[in-house]
Amino acid sequence: MDKWKKIGKRLLFPSRILIFFLVNISAGLLVYAFSKSGCLEAVAYFSYALSAYALTVVCARMPDIFRGMKAALYGNRYTNKYLTERELRVRISLYLGFIINICYAVFKVLMGVWYQTAWLFAMAGYSTILSSMRFILVYRDLTDKKTENEEEKRIRGLNSYKICGWLMLLLNIAISVIVIMVVFEKQEISYPGYMIYAISAYTFYYLIKAIRNIVRYWHRYNPVFSAVKRIELAKALVSLFTMQVAMLTQFGENGDFSYQAANGATGFAVCIIINTMAALMLSGVKKDYALIEERGIINEKG
Repeated sequence: MDKWKKIGKRLLFPSRILIFFLVNISAGLLVYAFSKSGCLEAVAYFSYALSAYALTVVCARMPDIFRGMKAALYGNRYTNKYLTERELRVRISLYLGFIINICYAVFKVLMGVWYQTAWLFAMAGYSTILSSMRFILVYRDLTDKKTENEEEKRIRGLNSYKICGWLMLLLNIAISVIVIMVVFEKQEISYPGYMIYAISAYTFYYLIKAIRNIVRYWHRYNPVFSAVKRIELAKALVSLFTMQVAMLTQFGENGDFSYQAANGATGFAVCIIINTMAALMLSGVKKDYALIEERGIINEKG
C-alpha cells in the first residue's frame, strides 16, 4: 500500500522541471491538434490526455505556488507596503484612474471629431465627467497633505465629496444618453475574437471588488476615499451594462424586442442605482455639515 501511495504522490507532485516540460509539451501538442485538420486521431487523444494530466499537476501545486508568491510579495519592501497600507492602495487607484480616464476621454473626443458620431461624443462626455470627479479628489488629496488640522481636512473633504455628488447626477445624465442610444438607436458594442470573455470576467471581478469597497468605505471617515469608492461602483455598473450590450450583440439578434428590452431594463436599473447613490451622497454630506455646525467649528474652506 505504501508503495502505491509513493507512486501516486510522485505522479501528482512531480518535480518543477518536469511540470515545466509537461505544460509546454502539452500546450504545443494541443496547438498542433487544433490547427491541423488532418491530425492523427491517436496524436489528438494523446495531447488531450497529456494536457489533462498537466492541468491536474498544476492545480495540485497551486497552494504551494500561491504560498511562494505571497511570501515573495510580502518579502519585497514596495509590494509589502502596497498590500498592507489601505490608504496607499486607494491613492494609487485614484491617481491611475484619473490618468486613464483623461486619456480615454481625449481619445474619444478626437475619434468623435474625426468620425462625427454622436456615440463617441456620448462616451467622451461620460469619461470627461469621470475625469473631472477624479481630478477634484486628486487635487483635494494633494492639498490635504499640506494641512495639519484634521477638522479642516474633513471640511474640505466634505466639500469635494459634495461636488462629486452633484457631478454624479450629471454623470447619470451622460449614462442615460448612452442607454437611450443603445435601446432606441440600436447602438452596438463589439469586441474582437475571444476578448469578450476576458472583458466579462474582469467586469464581474471589478463589480464585486467595487461592492466590497463601497461597504468598507460606506461611512465618510475620509470623504475623499469614500467618494473614490462610489465613483468606482458607478464605473463598474456602467461596465456591466456595456458588457451585456456586447454579449447580446455577439450572441443575440439585434433588433429583437427581447434584446432591446433586456438592455433597457439593465440600463434603467444602472441609472436608478447611480441616481440613488448621488442622492445619498448629497443627503449624507448635509448631515455631516449639520454635525460640524453643532460643534461650532464650521468654516467656509476649500
